[in-house]
Amino acid sequence: MIDIHSHILPYIDDGAKDMDMAIEMAKIYLENGIKTVIATPHYIEKNISTSKEDTKNILEDLKIQLDREGLDLEIFLGNEAYISMDLIKDIEEGYMATLNGTRYILVELPMMDIPLYVENVIYELLLKGYVPIIAHPERNAKIIEDPNILYNLIEKGALAQLNLPSLEGKYGEEIQETAEILLKHNMIHFLGTDAHGSRRKSPRFSKALEILKTIVSEEDYDSLTYQNPTLLLKNENIYTKSPIKYSPKKGFLSKLIRKLPIR
Repeated sequence: MIDIHSHILPYIDDGAKDMDMAIEMAKIYLENGIKTVIATPHYIEKNISTSKEDTKNILEDLKIQLDREGLDLEIFLGNEAYISMDLIKDIEEGYMATLNGTRYILVELPMMDIPLYVENVIYELLLKGYVPIIAHPERNAKIIEDPNILYNLIEKGALAQLNLPSLEGKYGEEIQETAEILLKHNMIHFLGTDAHGSRRKSPRFSKALEILKTIVSEEDYDSLTYQNPTLLLKNENIYTKSPIKYSPKKGFLSKLIRKLPIR
């Protein structure tokens, strides 16, 4: 598997607090069979103190340390960019990094809402040749209420990345259910650990992958874990299945049945 969403770079955001923790995370990745990771520190409208150039330097320092430790983990640079109306300007002025310098951009939405300008930003990104990948949509409160919000964004040209811990219920039952819905309706194109450390939010994911195998076909499993991220790293086109519109009535009834007491 290739992880396209990780906070392994130290000293930047709420991810690895220092180089030692970053090395610990690298060891866990390799123990779990991941050899390729995109480091995606948070970017919020020029408000982070670490510049793109500084981030590159930190990545190079980490690579040197990995080599000294004999750890063969390949790490590419990116950002998890919090959506804003100035996102394109920030990209073009060099404040933030796309994923491995490609046209693909990992975009984070607010957890509790979908701003009115989201569709406009997606349209403008696509117009400029960029492809937005929405990070962990299954955790967004509005998408949990109505998965077809994501359906509409995908129809407009966005892609989406699922957090593997969501499948294990680590963020709660509603998020776990939404993750399964999105997968079953062809609304997820990439996976990520969203790892922030070596303990509570570590890049351990073997259980989640076993759960994933019970939800999607073997072909889709291969696309999610390897083919799509490989094409992304090469800046090539990603061919996806058409998303399937979710039936709210069916979802509501199934949730209601699950909550009824068993007599």
